[in-house]
Amino acid sequence: MKYIEALLMKFAMVFSVLFVILGLTYGVEVFDIFIISLIITVIGFVGDLVIYPKTSNKVATGGDFVLVFLLVWLLGMWLIENPDFSIVMAALFTAVVVAAGEWFFHIYLTKRVWEQKETSHTTEHDEPRRM
Repeated sequence: MKYIEALLMKFAMVFSVLFVILGLTYGVEVFDIFIISLIITVIGFVGDLVIYPKTSNKVATGGDFVLVFLLVWLLGMWLIENPDFSIVMAALFTAVVVAAGEWFFHIYLTKRVWEQKETSHTTEHDEPRRM
């Protein structure tokens, strides 16, 4: 149940960012935003479950930045008909904002879903040693 809640939270975050940037700013249709958000969420969540526990928040957030940029750019070229704006710039703005949200989403995953302590510079997800 915690994973479903986290997945829905991630989708809400991604959809909200894409709606504001692509929908309100650039006039992209909501259906296209929904499809792009769904694909980003599913691929990104699998990445969060595989990459983040083995690395750090910085690495996982960087991976999310690259993933969101590439998916918005490529899916935008495929789904958005005759855009009158630079899809690359829209993808860059979207990736920056989503990556900022992902930083906090990863902290949420660690504390609430996996119920462990983690800081931005640790790679192991266990209790710190006491002296």
